[in-house]
Amino acid sequence: MNCLNCNTPLTGRYCSECGQENRPKKLSVWQLLGQFFSGLLNYDGRLIQSIRLLFSKPSALTLAYMEGKRSSYVNPVQFYLFTSAIYFLFSSTFSSPDLIDITNGENKEPIVSIDSPEKNSDLGDTDFSKEFTEGFIEGNRLQENDSVLNLESEFESFEEYLSNQETLDPEDRSSDFELRFIEKFYQIKDKYEGQKGFLQAFGEEVLNRLPQVLFITLPLLALILKLVFLRRKHYWYIDHLIFILHIATSFFILLFVQKGLELLASSTGWSIISFISGLLGFSWMIYYLISFKRFFEKGWPKTLLFFFLTSFLQSIVFMVVFALLLVFAFFNL
Repeated sequence: MNCLNCNTPLTGRYCSECGQENRPKKLSVWQLLGQFFSGLLNYDGRLIQSIRLLFSKPSALTLAYMEGKRSSYVNPVQFYLFTSAIYFLFSSTFSSPDLIDITNGENKEPIVSIDSPEKNSDLGDTDFSKEFTEGFIEGNRLQENDSVLNLESEFESFEEYLSNQETLDPEDRSSDFELRFIEKFYQIKDKYEGQKGFLQAFGEEVLNRLPQVLFITLPLLALILKLVFLRRKHYWYIDHLIFILHIATSFFILLFVQKGLELLASSTGWSIISFISGLLGFSWMIYYLISFKRFFEKGWPKTLLFFFLTSFLQSIVFMVVFALLLVFAFFNL
């Protein structure tokens, strides 16, 4: 008559204190397997129901969670972590063969040339790893004559650079941060042979930390919403955070679908698939706008004004955080 888990007197099938089901101490094999599949199907049911409500009625999942209807849906943080982890795992496992190959081999040519857009037309536009890699290669080409890259030919070591600094006037010398950056540059030059090896290591460092940076950035994006809608007293910060988590979750589900379409386009060569992928990206922007309107209950003129204002401020925050990530990744090599 007492709960076997917390010893609370039982008044029904489930314990009113800890929620454990009233079952005998000794379970049969079938009962053990039944518990496993029951829990698995229950989670899958909540997951499917959450995804269905997330896309069928924009912002309805957030509003339902705010109203206390939580047992039927996945926790927003768990929902976000699950979808983002699945996307990054899927993206890293099934990388497109058309991605640029940057390795330590100096004589190895890239599989896809950035200067040949017809070879890249079948790829999706939202794959983080591909965009970052292509952007870095292009930036490397554009900055071949940059003074930092020319340090390799001007000075053989950091000690030689410091000796040259002592010959300059104080106002012409490098700052402490510049000295740390240049010192790290020479350490990287000794560690990696060639710029391709450095780009490979740097890109991997950034991509490995990108999920953590995104998770850290989301509370800042929610804070911007709270500040913009400060006069809406009935919206607490946690409400804005749940809204942002659901929007980010929908975005990763979109990326997951687009990644699948990208792989399909790469294997079939059908350009219509790339068009569908781009159309899905545009549809998600419309979905985000509709979710924004329904959640904050504004008319279309004010919705558009606040939507573009918050999007602009959130973009600035994201760029600042991403720039800090690049600096951190550089000094962590």
